[in-house]
Amino acid sequence: MLVEIIVHMIISMLNLEDQSGLSGAIISKIVMLVFAIITGNWLQPRSSTDISLRYMVILLIVPAGSIYIMHNIFFISNQSSDELLFSFIAGILLLSINYVIFEVFESLAENTEYQKKTLLYEQQLNLCSQQEKEREIQNTEIKMLRHDIKQHLISLLGMINANQLENAASYITALLEKTTARKIYEISRSGNIVVDSLVYYKCSIAQKDNIEFSANIFIPPVLPFQNGTLTIILGNLLENALEACRQIRNGKRFIELQMSYQKEILSIVVWNSFEGERYPDSQKHFKTTKTNHARHGLGILSIEQAVAAYNGELITETHGEIFKAVVILYEGREK
Repeated sequence: MLVEIIVHMIISMLNLEDQSGLSGAIISKIVMLVFAIITGNWLQPRSSTDISLRYMVILLIVPAGSIYIMHNIFFISNQSSDELLFSFIAGILLLSINYVIFEVFESLAENTEYQKKTLLYEQQLNLCSQQEKEREIQNTEIKMLRHDIKQHLISLLGMINANQLENAASYITALLEKTTARKIYEISRSGNIVVDSLVYYKCSIAQKDNIEFSANIFIPPVLPFQNGTLTIILGNLLENALEACRQIRNGKRFIELQMSYQKEILSIVVWNSFEGERYPDSQKHFKTTKTNHARHGLGILSIEQAVAAYNGELITETHGEIFKAVVILYEGREK
């Protein structure tokens, strides 16, 4: 509309206006096309941010209201040539107001996205820190086990030499009952230190919370994916599963993990029980049940960010009171 007003002003001043108005319509379309091409090449592409329907409707009021005002100004300028300058100035002001409003919104959206990423990076650093601490604990336990096993073998050898086979059997049984930590450690023996240590850590937490934990892991010791990516994905999947199981008051608490690597594809599947209802949002993310939505509910977003680095896939679904999360990573597709 503003372009039509400007073209109408120019044609009127040059006394070139025809009665049909066809020339003005054609010229205004050509000018608008050239303007769109120039601005499209001049403006830098901005990163698109998903916004809720509520904010989308609120933002839509700004250009919709401007169009309504400009439409009335357009008819006023057609009825009185004295109002052409006013129409032109009003149109420029309306465009400027729209531009400022959307620039402010874009800045707020970028700031919100930055805060969200900061929280995700904080979560990732915490996971890496937990993994490093658990690795140190494992190394200490292995050293202690190597030291103690020599003493146990000496004691067993003495019992066997003294033909005290029953005592030796009782001694071995007692040792097996005390080595629960060793059993937890053997839940993942892929040779991949990142996966093994993280699964061991989460399994030990699950046992403390009376959550049944099982894992079937068939991966090589070395994977063609960054350790940080694996830590983020696997750590968040298991942490979300633990959090869901902790909320179960009546019912079975369990977590099942399956990992496999075949034909250059890494598959991670986690099943866990949960209680209550789970509702997805507009982006099909299951909403957190915690009250502080700003600090929580970022697990799935963090996983998606890590998965996107390899053009992978994340699939979440529920079957009754069982939640299932599937992550697929493709070798050689890193962005």
